[in-house]
Amino acid sequence: MKVLFTTHPTASHWHPLVPLAQALEAAGHEVAFATSPGFCPTIEAKGFRCFPAGADDLPEERQQRREQMVGLSPQEETFFTLRHAFAGARAERSLMSLLDILYDWQPGVVVRENTEFSGCVAAEHAGVPHAVVQITAAWPFFLDAIGPPVERLCELVGLPAENPGELLHRYLLLSPRPQSLWNPSVPVPPTAHAFRYSGFSQSGKEELPRWVAELDRQGKRPTVYATLGTFDNERTDILRAILEGLQDEPLNLILTVGRNRDPLEFGEQPANVHVERYIPNNLLLPYCDMVLCHGGSGTMMDALSLGLPMVLIPIAADQPENARRCAELGVARVVEADGHTGSQLAHAIRDSTREVLGTAHYREAAQRLRREIEELPDLEYAVTLLERLAVERKPFVSSRV
Repeated sequence: MKVLFTTHPTASHWHPLVPLAQALEAAGHEVAFATSPGFCPTIEAKGFRCFPAGADDLPEERQQRREQMVGLSPQEETFFTLRHAFAGARAERSLMSLLDILYDWQPGVVVRENTEFSGCVAAEHAGVPHAVVQITAAWPFFLDAIGPPVERLCELVGLPAENPGELLHRYLLLSPRPQSLWNPSVPVPPTAHAFRYSGFSQSGKEELPRWVAELDRQGKRPTVYATLGTFDNERTDILRAILEGLQDEPLNLILTVGRNRDPLEFGEQPANVHVERYIPNNLLLPYCDMVLCHGGSGTMMDALSLGLPMVLIPIAADQPENARRCAELGVARVVEADGHTGSQLAHAIRDSTREVLGTAHYREAAQRLRREIEELPDLEYAVTLLERLAVERKPFVSSRV
């Protein structure tokens, strides 16, 4: 069976698809990705075939979007990005290329991540069954945001107009998160099937630094890992507030600032503080007691799959939704970055970290989520569903998510 994955050209969108792609290859299937040309070398470096589809975003296009989003709330920014970038400009640029790829390569099934939209439209046109992997939180406004541009995509290839929700989730929705993390205000699509989360973050050559295993833990000094993920590491104000708030605390602090930043720009640090560019979560988190992050889905799930409580500083995308749900479940405390001075934010980070580390119920709640994750069927279940989809070519309705 040939399986074509479609994704946006960023690590935060591609990484969640890798464990499933690897499981399909291990089961003997042929896997390829399709994304914009500039990101193909990153995917190919991990041994996958990658078809270039569409064109890369131009710098002036990204700048124009940033200017158009000035003054918008995080929810308004996400709505704008979904409508005008993800389901709009990017999808329109890649749609015809994907059609050519489908007709030439002839996959048995198309698998997209839930913010990539040209994959399912192209698959509908080519008569190929398609599945979607839910890599983000479930936004209440999602269908309102993407409805008009998805209808436009269908018009471009001559497909009849229909309910976008039915089109996007027609055959199979694979959700690598437990039911309790799904926003209860958002209806669960009838084709949703949950499977056990498996993280992937080792897309580069980075290894675990030797000093991590040698951290002073004899006095039960906890280790806190802080990160703003793969996309929001330009928020220097938050990174500096983390250092100011925690560098004098009785803990080990590991702060990663991103592959595109130099740790030396943050100055000399005390012995209990380590500033690095990037350390893969799957290597580092087993040595940690708490995660301080932006609330991105990947980092959140990496932490919860190990039963680690969190302090969350949501910035954009699905981070506010994730933070809200984690707070409701008692696995995290949320700190709002906007509206604080640097010192105020540093104090809020320090106080929240003290509370989460010093209050047992946060870790207990995180351990409950860990058990819920572990009770889900593994990746073989998702592989089996995709194998059946390629053969049976019909929706797989389920009451589980």
